[in-house]
Amino acid sequence: MQLHRTIRCALLAGLLEGLGVVSSYGQFTFQSGSDGTYGPMNITNNTTLALPSDGIFRCTTITVASNATLTFTPNALNTPVYLLATNDVTINGTIDVSGSLGTAWFGGAGGPGGFAGGNPPWGGILPAGDGHGPGAGRAGSSDTVGPAGYGTGGYGSSIPTNNGTTYGSPLLIPLVGGSGGGGSSDDQGGAGGGGAILIACNTRIDLSGTILAWSPDSYGHFGFGSGGAIRLAAPIVAGAGTLNARGGYLDPFAQSSGGAGRIRIDSMDHRWLALNCTPAASIGANMVAIPASLPRLDITQVGANNIPVGTIAPVFFYLAQGSSTNQIVTVQASNFGASVPIRVMLTPDNGPGSSYDSQIDNSTVNPASVTVPVVVPVNVQVQVSAWSR
Repeated sequence: MQLHRTIRCALLAGLLEGLGVVSSYGQFTFQSGSDGTYGPMNITNNTTLALPSDGIFRCTTITVASNATLTFTPNALNTPVYLLATNDVTINGTIDVSGSLGTAWFGGAGGPGGFAGGNPPWGGILPAGDGHGPGAGRAGSSDTVGPAGYGTGGYGSSIPTNNGTTYGSPLLIPLVGGSGGGGSSDDQGGAGGGGAILIACNTRIDLSGTILAWSPDSYGHFGFGSGGAIRLAAPIVAGAGTLNARGGYLDPFAQSSGGAGRIRIDSMDHRWLALNCTPAASIGANMVAIPASLPRLDITQVGANNIPVGTIAPVFFYLAQGSSTNQIVTVQASNFGASVPIRVMLTPDNGPGSSYDSQIDNSTVNPASVTVPVVVPVNVQVQVSAWSR
């Protein structure tokens, strides 16, 4: 399950094509998508940047100095991070888009483009909640709470159906982050999934530093998040730095862990590529940074509430007093050119989630829609998401 739309945390980045300067490698020309309007990004000390609304920094050059760490504040749509450059990218320090640990009050936040962990129980009244994302772990006790999945499935719950499953593409197109672990009935929120980042450059990327998109280790608890996504794209990618997108775990010997994230490196010249990658990277030459047009799903109606396409999440509404729990969710598919199997997921803040499978015939009508009957939990806020399967 890859492409998605959620009415509380919409996570697809704007599908924008840059007009940037191009670079030639032999007879090949690569365009990162940057037009240079941001100018040079020069990080010399620990810095947190607010993501623009589309998540894209259109730079001339990017430099992260040794002993400096670059982090990001998520935007309203919680998009991935896109660092695009017309000229060289040099990373000697650290770029971090990792998820966060859960607490006794809330599930941990996902990194930018990643998904939150499930909430812990509250006041002996509300039960723990499932994690968020297409590979979310389900809530449970310390030995039944589910770790999330992504590139690999979550592992370790004594109830295997609580473990999160795999999703996404090794190409990391579309770019999507890791999922959140389930909340624990032992009063601990699940860990958030690692975020997602693309670094693309018209010329070359040199990396002797570190890029982190992991989910943190949950000592004493098992609601592990999955690792996130790291993609590098340039005619030359060089260096012996570290890329880490692993899932969280209890300790190196534990038989429980969140699923591994995904790492992808696309370049025309691999001669100086000696990066240390966890998990192992998929390496190729798919020299497209951000495709001009990606298929997408949009939720356009929940119950009697119409939701305009492109609405900035979150969208909040309440069923009228006495309303039936039997409601509908309408999902619109665009640019697939085929019949699309979809899954609608309802994830309440507390208590178990539910999923509903359907199909949208987008082969001859574009866009095309389907209406899916669902049952909405009462007296709790619910996140509604739609995913392609």
